[in-house]
Amino acid sequence: MNISDYLQFLEPIQDQLNKVYSIASLALTVLVCLWLFNFIVGLIQRTYSVGKAIGSFYRNYFHKYLRKAILGVLNTFKKTTNPI
Repeated sequence: MNISDYLQFLEPIQDQLNKVYSIASLALTVLVCLWLFNFIVGLIQRTYSVGKAIGSFYRNYFHKYLRKAILGVLNTFKKTTNPI
């Protein structure tokens, strides 16, 4: 027997290894997709938390004064109508 005869015996093993590789690559792809989804959801959650914290800080401490200042500036440019 020469080496080409021995390679024929390895063909079923190669088929089985191809199936295992296919399943493993599918599992790895699913894991990467789930990790990316979790990463994006985590970014959205952190962005929401930071925005809520900044917004509540602004509303509690700055909104009243900034609103008065903006209304004062707008009222200086407001035209008054005098009835005759």
